Amino acid sequence: MKKIIIFLSLVVVFSVMACSDKPAQKEVIVVPAAPPAVIIVKEPPEKAGTTIILDKNGVKVEAKKVGVIIKNK
Repeated sequence: MKKIIIFLSLVVVFSVMACSDKPAQKEVIVVPAAPPAVIIVKEPPEKAGTTIILDKNGVKVEAKKVGVIIKNK
């Protein structure tokens, strides 16, 4: 009986030692959010900048330069 009491008391002591509050050293990495996407709103020109013509002789592609302006806030 004495051995059982000693064993149980040791179990309680070790349980209390294992459950003691220890400060946890954790490293936190903060990653900044990505900047919002840039949305370009532009009315299409009256005539498209690129023309594709398909006929029996083949394909003919005509392209014109289009001015684009990107504004960041």
